[in-house]
Amino acid sequence: MINLTIDGLNVTVAEGTTVYQAARQLGLELPIFCYMDRMPPFGACRVCLVEVEKMPRLQTSCTLVATEGMVVKTQSQIAAEGRKDILEFLLLNHPLDCPICDRGGECPLQEHAFAHGPGESRFFEEKRHFTKPLPMSPVLMLDRERCIICARCTRFGDLVAGDNALEFVERGFKTVVGTQNDETVESKFIGNTIMICPVGALTSQVYRFRARPWDNEPTDTTCTLCPVGCSMILDSRDGEIMRTRSKENRAVNDVWMCDKGWFGYEFTYHQDRLLNPLIRKNGSLQESSWEEAISLIAKNIQEAKPNGKLAALGGNPLTVEENYLLQKLMRDICGVNHVDNRVGMSVQTDNIPLGMQQSIGECEALSFAILLGLDLTEEFPVIWLRLKQSLNCGGKAFYYGHFATEIARHLNDNVVHTPGKELEILDQCAKLLSTLAGKGKGAVFVGRQYLNMPNRAEILSKIATLCAKSNVSLNVMEGSGNSFGALLGGMQPDRGPLNQKIDNPGMNAIQILEKAAQDSWDFLYVVGANPAVKYPSKIWEQVRRNTKCLVVQDLFLTETASKADIVLPALSFTEKAGSFINVEGRVQRLLPGKMIPENLYSDGEIFTLLTQKLGSHLYFDQHFLEALTPNSVIKIQPDTQSKTINSKTVPTSNGLLATFSKVLFDHGVRMKHDPKLIQLSKEPKARIHPNEGNKRNIKDGSKVNLSANGNTIVALIKFDEGVAENTIVLPLGFAELPVQEFGMQLYNGMSIEVIQTR
Repeated sequence: MINLTIDGLNVTVAEGTTVYQAARQLGLELPIFCYMDRMPPFGACRVCLVEVEKMPRLQTSCTLVATEGMVVKTQSQIAAEGRKDILEFLLLNHPLDCPICDRGGECPLQEHAFAHGPGESRFFEEKRHFTKPLPMSPVLMLDRERCIICARCTRFGDLVAGDNALEFVERGFKTVVGTQNDETVESKFIGNTIMICPVGALTSQVYRFRARPWDNEPTDTTCTLCPVGCSMILDSRDGEIMRTRSKENRAVNDVWMCDKGWFGYEFTYHQDRLLNPLIRKNGSLQESSWEEAISLIAKNIQEAKPNGKLAALGGNPLTVEENYLLQKLMRDICGVNHVDNRVGMSVQTDNIPLGMQQSIGECEALSFAILLGLDLTEEFPVIWLRLKQSLNCGGKAFYYGHFATEIARHLNDNVVHTPGKELEILDQCAKLLSTLAGKGKGAVFVGRQYLNMPNRAEILSKIATLCAKSNVSLNVMEGSGNSFGALLGGMQPDRGPLNQKIDNPGMNAIQILEKAAQDSWDFLYVVGANPAVKYPSKIWEQVRRNTKCLVVQDLFLTETASKADIVLPALSFTEKAGSFINVEGRVQRLLPGKMIPENLYSDGEIFTLLTQKLGSHLYFDQHFLEALTPNSVIKIQPDTQSKTINSKTVPTSNGLLATFSKVLFDHGVRMKHDPKLIQLSKEPKARIHPNEGNKRNIKDGSKVNLSANGNTIVALIKFDEGVAENTIVLPLGFAELPVQEFGMQLYNGMSIEVIQTR
């Protein structure tokens, strides 16, 4: 511990603490721009000057490490004059456009200039001018005249995100923030640079000129767009969302979010959003009243109950409570266990705990991490930001998978292999774990490349054994939206609320659809899902023909909803209250941050109305509600008697072996209705190693036919040296590349024939 004196006050701090941090510990405020406690000190802005005895010049307090007996003066005349001079220099070319700047009202430069600046400028010369605003990406704008070269944004890309999205261009007084060759910014985390920019140089294209911070009403809530569940704030004015902001939560997202969380709310205002119930009459969907729609659904349920051919699919966009009510409606009122939230997802079960054995926040303290088939930035982006802090502190990370990911350059080792060699690779992992034993806390993260294999159970069992022997945490990373909340709400055929075993299991999503396609089905209730684009079109068309009543509940007229008999509009996650459970099992709260559109109900309210029309009522079990204590963690334990479903070997041939990848910015329903966010999506292409293209006389960028299981689709080829040989990477979630045509369940390792088109 170090003892020093600041402004006559004695303070004791840990060795290595800076003078700035020590002053903050005493409650003393010093102006600063470049420093942020999530990154090491840098000393770029020079505005945190203090006077230190026995030192001839003023010192930057953020870079000066405290030493024993040091005497510091923060409020001496020379220190105050030094800070005033620095602020005067910073304002020399600043446009002073506070009345129109988006940062106005929450701008550190504005505040520090008022508290510590000269109050009047001595300069009357013409200031620098740049083309403004400069669009850097579909969501980012740059006003270079405001930039004070604090380096927060460039250092974020270097130290936190690792994508080096922004960098300094030129040198000396010509230095500006930009990109190489003035290219568009490539980042999944650029919204964070807007948040940490202290002067309004970086602004959001979505929020720009829309509101002032003092006009906004903040609401704490949770982002539901991926299983991480980042804590966030919805800022609304007059009931309309103006912007989203990250909310500090050290256990989950710290202070960060991905761009999907920063900008992914505009779909709630899209003109195509459903505002009234629709009923099919004379072959077309026509607007109706809620009373008519609910009555018709109740009538169809009553008619279907005797045969037991009723099912509910979906639930990942719903709250935990809404999933509970939906499964209770089906089980208690309709008398069936045919419910499943895993539409388009793996429906296998195994004896391995789901989710994470450690917390997300603990990623920063890991000494080593092994990523098995996990494309972290595409599926769980903010977890990468937490893990990157571990690497910055000397931690190590190793990757094994079917293709190299965008974070490959930050990892200690990257091993790519063809699908089907997972068990062999795990033998290498065993050797690696033995060398890492005793070298600190470790974790294994398993992703969809390993999880969506036909022999998933065998792979997971071997991984679990390795983790237990090596005393490292096992983290099974899968899911979509609130899929863990749907599971714990009871939306699976063999598991009730809180993962309790069901004595008489129902059919899962694939079994329901296969049954409907082959035979007939009386009533199918699809809530917040789009099976029409998740399964082969021939199967879905048969399902639709054989289903007497199809009810779809969603925000938009999706491909599934457009073919429904009854369509019910619902509320988005920004408009309702409830609970969300993330990939680590943490319970988080949702609260409405915008005005609820007239004539619309939440999914839970619709289930209640429907139950009342059926002459009954829904209620919550007290034990279930007690389990949903905010910030509590529910560990999802496996059923020891569960069996692997469809655990078979995919037949091989001379084709390439497919691995189906999930991307953050796809063409899903909500993305397509988000005007700025959809521009971040890339054209879907099938990626192969250049050697595979040469073998087949296929050129980079050419159009090919991909065939599997008797179905053929057209795709554009992209050469990628990071892809394993004999492998083809196919992205999910794009109508332009309908890979769902290859089968009801897309196993990695599926053989794909690639044929050059003429």
